[in-house]
Amino acid sequence: MSNTLIGCLFWGAVLAALYAVRPNGGLNSLTGETAGRREKIVLLVLAASVVLLCTLPMSLSPYWNGEFPEHRNQYELMAEAILDGRLHLEYDDVDPKLLEMENPYDTMKRIELGVSVHWDHAFYNGRHYMYFGIVPVILLFLPFRLVTGVTLVTYQATQIFTGLFIVGMFALFRLVAKKFFPSLSWAAYLSLSAAFSMMSVWYLAGEPALYCTAIASGICMEVWSLYFFVKAVWDSPNDRRAVLWGVAGSLCGALAFGCRPPIALVNLLAVPMLLHYVRQKRRDGGRLLGQVALVALPYVVVGVLLMAYNYARFDNPFEFGQSYQLTVTDQSAYGSLFSHINLLQLFNGLMNNFVKFSPFREEFPHVTFSSVLVNFPALVFALFCLAQRDTLAQLKRLRLRGFMAVLCLLPVLITASEVLMSPYLMERYRADIYWLMGLLAFLSFGAFCESAPEASRKRWCFAFSAAAFLTAFKSFLLWVKPFDFNFTECFPEYLDKIESILSLGLR
Repeated sequence: MSNTLIGCLFWGAVLAALYAVRPNGGLNSLTGETAGRREKIVLLVLAASVVLLCTLPMSLSPYWNGEFPEHRNQYELMAEAILDGRLHLEYDDVDPKLLEMENPYDTMKRIELGVSVHWDHAFYNGRHYMYFGIVPVILLFLPFRLVTGVTLVTYQATQIFTGLFIVGMFALFRLVAKKFFPSLSWAAYLSLSAAFSMMSVWYLAGEPALYCTAIASGICMEVWSLYFFVKAVWDSPNDRRAVLWGVAGSLCGALAFGCRPPIALVNLLAVPMLLHYVRQKRRDGGRLLGQVALVALPYVVVGVLLMAYNYARFDNPFEFGQSYQLTVTDQSAYGSLFSHINLLQLFNGLMNNFVKFSPFREEFPHVTFSSVLVNFPALVFALFCLAQRDTLAQLKRLRLRGFMAVLCLLPVLITASEVLMSPYLMERYRADIYWLMGLLAFLSFGAFCESAPEASRKRWCFAFSAAAFLTAFKSFLLWVKPFDFNFTECFPEYLDKIESILSLGLR
């Protein structure tokens, strides 16, 4: 099949999808309340399609699919270590010069002395450890190894967590729309769920192993934590059901600390939800206190287990291995979050993450890695909607202002923690907050839609859908950009083919 024909089919599908979400179309005339069986089948097909589109490409690059594992198989080795009764990774080629160094974390000194290391490991008391969170090993790698007798390849774990995350995004948006935004069209819900899922994981699809395994597991735990907490606070018919959902939410939220700690800051969203629940049930007195204690129990249990794990490795319950990394810079001074605060560095990091603009390039796919708001202008559109007086009044009526305030603050807090605890910000770190910005946008669009005049509501829902289409397409362009040994950098001929398809064979 020629590139021209494939391109025609692709753009024809895009036009058909835009036609389906037109202002007076069937999908834009329905809401979550009026959607029937056929529309829900469309939802299932769309969600499954997004999962496949975002996970199948993870196997394409030999640098990330396990063909050349190098240091990216640490989760796999950690599962084997636990089965052998160890918490460290056993290597028989440790450089004696590394053991003799006064400060083995000094990167420049290692280079000067010609010391070879196992890259991006934690190194403490002469042993190598995995500083990435242990939870993915416990949830996936160990059970898979015990049941099948073979090792789960790291990128496959990222596929699983990413797929579950995408399903969680569709489920969370569906629940939020059902409880708070009954006027949001079915077309807007579908398109925003798909687009913001793709926006959240496009980087993971290109470079899936190890680093993105941590990210995928963290955002997966947190999106389901939020779903369960929303069920507990706003969608439970009785106290017993609310407690069960709350325990599920706190368990997922607690596990996020053992996946990627910066993402676990999302647990702060539980505070406004808890306050809302307490205000509703304050007459219950001691019974309410017992419910709260039961919901908080997973945080305590998981926290104690993680601290015991850290202490067994590093003699410090609060040390995840950050201080002992063998990486691009000496991070041994990063042990305390407040020990090296540099306000200028913090300001520059925030500007870089949210408002930095990088020029477009001559060569396909033309895009460059810019900041969150520049990469995806739909998020700026959402902030515009959020700033409207009627939108804020709607959020007040729904008693969501506290939740939204914390949600607005979280991307800043996560970015600040990464600026303070990392040598520099990397593009993949934005995957920690893209999904939060997507949730913020969905809530903003939903509240704006509820407050909009009925005569213009369908047009606004179409505008939200159009913004979603642009977001999804930009996510695709960022994914195909050659970078860090991803698929198109390893096989540049396919980048040329993609360009030819999108240009209908004219280039």
